Parts: sequence; C-alpha cells; structure tokens
Amino acid sequence: MLPKKINERKTKLTSENTIITGPKGVGKTFLVFNFLKDFEGDYKYIDFADYREKTFDFENYDLAVLDNFDFSIDIPDIPTIIITDEYKEIPGFKHIKLKALDFEEFFSFDNSQSITHSFDKFLKIGNLPRSLFLEDYFKEEYLKETFELLPYNKEVLKFYFSHIGEKFTLYQIYQILKKRMKISKDSLYKITNELLEKNVIFEVNKFNSPKSPKKFYAYNFAFKNILTNRKNILLTFENIIFLELQSDEIYYKDTLSFYLPEKELGIMVMPFANEEVLEEKLKKVKDVKKVQVITVSNEFEMENKNFEVEVIPFWQWRFAE
Repeated sequence: MLPKKINERKTKLTSENTIITGPKGVGKTFLVFNFLKDFEGDYKYIDFADYREKTFDFENYDLAVLDNFDFSIDIPDIPTIIITDEYKEIPGFKHIKLKALDFEEFFSFDNSQSITHSFDKFLKIGNLPRSLFLEDYFKEEYLKETFELLPYNKEVLKFYFSHIGEKFTLYQIYQILKKRMKISKDSLYKITNELLEKNVIFEVNKFNSPKSPKKFYAYNFAFKNILTNRKNILLTFENIIFLELQSDEIYYKDTLSFYLPEKELGIMVMPFANEEVLEEKLKKVKDVKKVQVITVSNEFEMENKNFEVEVIPFWQWRFAE
C-alpha cells in the first residue's frame, strides 16, 4: 500500500510558455528550479521582487523565467515561464495552478521511513515544501513569516485560518469582524472573493442549500497552529482530507463531512472512530452508495443494509489504488 518514493512534484513542467500561480510558499519557484537543473539550453532568470537593476535583453537565450512577475514589461518573444500570485490569461500560455504538497508528495520528500511518523509531522508542520527542510525551531517561525508576507488583510486571513471547517455565512463573519476592526460588508466580500480566486481559502457549500452557512478551509492547515490556541484535531484533519480530495464537486451535509454527488459517495471524517458512535451516525445518512469513514489509525468492519461502509486509516485511504 505504500507509494513509491519520488523526488519531484506530481505537477510536471515543460519549456512551453507557462504561467504558474498559487499562494505563497506552495513551491512555485522550487518547481521551476527543479526543471532548470536538467534544462538543455541557456535561460535568463529575473526576480521582479529583487529591487536591483535589471536588464531585459533576452537575445541569445532559449528560455526566460520571470519570477514574481508584475506584468510591467512585455513578455519576451521566446519560451517563457511566468511565476506569479495573480493569474492573467495570456494567449498561447499553459496555466499551472500549483497547490501545496499533498500527503503522498510530503511522504516522498520526508526522510522518515515510517508513514505514521511522517503523518504526525504533516499534521504538525503543514504542507508547505520548505517546512520539511528547516530545523524544528524555524518551522514555526517560517509559518509566521509566510503568514505575514501574504498580501491580504491580516484580520480577515486570521479569521479564516483560525476557523477552518467551521460553518459561517459571510454576514455572520462580517458581524464578528466588525467588532474587531473597521470593515464594510463590501470590503469583506471583496477580500473573500480574492482569497477564493487565488486558492488561499476554499469554500464548501451545503448540498442543495447554497444559502446555508459554508465551511471554509485553508490552503495550508498548519496556519491555525500559529494563530489560535483553540486546537481541534477534527477540523484540522477535515481540512487535510478536503485538500486531498480530487473533485470539482464537493459539498457537505448535516450527516456527512463531505458529499461527492457524482460518485454518490459520502465521507465522514472521524479521527478516532468509535463503533457505537459511528453506528448511530450512519443511521441518519441517506442517498449514498458508499460511505468512507476516514480515521487517523482505526480500522474495523461495519455493516449497513443501505450502503457500503469502509472504515479506513488516512494513509491507507490516501494510497489506495
């Protein structure tokens, strides 16, 4: 059941015109440097966050790499890789929307031989690639530094990152935040839309009830650890599961953590599943062909006459073929 060790990201890069977007720290520049080490040809790398004087002569180069690109110059007339937080559609360019490490990638980068030890580390330090290569003391400092460098309203960000997996309407969030800061409903809605568009946060609607409160998740679940003392393994674990799901249609129900209607699949996130508690919860579930109960380490058989039930540890669920 264990994955083969890999040394590269699942996302592959070619020398074609490509624009790479994604939140801070997900490994956009690392992805490019990993590609460049095997690139046969001459390339010119320019970091637009570097204040030093730059030259924009691309003659005699086979590839241009524009990091932290702000679209202040014309795109060179050679194959170009653009790294940016802000996506703009450019004719002839492939778009890579890079996410942080999923657990399979994290495990492949980790030096641990134990998958359970690696998952414990994943839970603690999060899914940003650089965190893996820092000394323990600096891991938390790196998270704090990354949070501070995110170019968004910090109070709004802190709310979303501190309340992952909880249910709110935007109006409820506005009512809470206006007691802490000066903010209008329009400003909150604008900031939230930008965070959603840039995949800094994600929202999950209740199935067939778009006006009901939404659940919000962070692109890196470990930010919660540096922003609040309210630890909640269930909601952190739920954020992890959400990021691992490969589906465009994800909802929640009152009876299910997640519901994937195309597969008629329900997912219950229960870090430490108990057979008696689970049996009572399953009695309320309807309109599914299968329910996966994802735990930290528990595994047991559970029968149900209405649908298939699978109680499975996270690592086994993640690496199941």
